[in-house]
Amino acid sequence: MKKIVLAGRANVGKSTLFNRIVGRRKSIVYDTPGVTRDIIPHNVSWGGLHFTLCDMAGLEDEKNNDLTSRMSSKSQQEITDADVILFMVDARAGLLPLD
Repeated sequence: MKKIVLAGRANVGKSTLFNRIVGRRKSIVYDTPGVTRDIIPHNVSWGGLHFTLCDMAGLEDEKNNDLTSRMSSKSQQEITDADVILFMVDARAGLLPLD
């Protein structure tokens, strides 16, 4: 089964899209960055396609914060293992240097 990951900064809508595709609230959606800390996989049948969709922590550039570093490292590994990466940005904020 193909693996699709939702990647991008924190609070760009990854968990919202994940929940919409999955069809239920499996990921927590909140306005504060950093709520999603683990990889959340779900096997999906959508539009005749079958795949594993993965929600994950936002990609951050904070090397001084151990928790953020570990979350980012797990996300980077998930991206490496993915068959497809959906890179998300915040349309209201536009592209930022971290993107």
